[in-house]
Amino acid sequence: MDLTVDSPYNTYIHPGLPPGAICNPGKDAILAALHPAKTDYLYFVAKGDGTHIFSRTHKEHINAKKGIGATD
Repeated sequence: MDLTVDSPYNTYIHPGLPPGAICNPGKDAILAALHPAKTDYLYFVAKGDGTHIFSRTHKEHINAKKGIGATD
């Protein structure tokens, strides 16, 4: 990422909001938000490779974080 590119979307060098949309969710993301899967999961950890670990309890969550070497 080049922080010096003179683009109206580069908010590092141009203060305020960019002139247009910077992100749009896809149809699948909108449908997933409208109709979420029914689970018992309360926590998740992003593993950094595009996958996640989901946990039902805080203890499981802490163990999942330790398992990937995450720190608070």
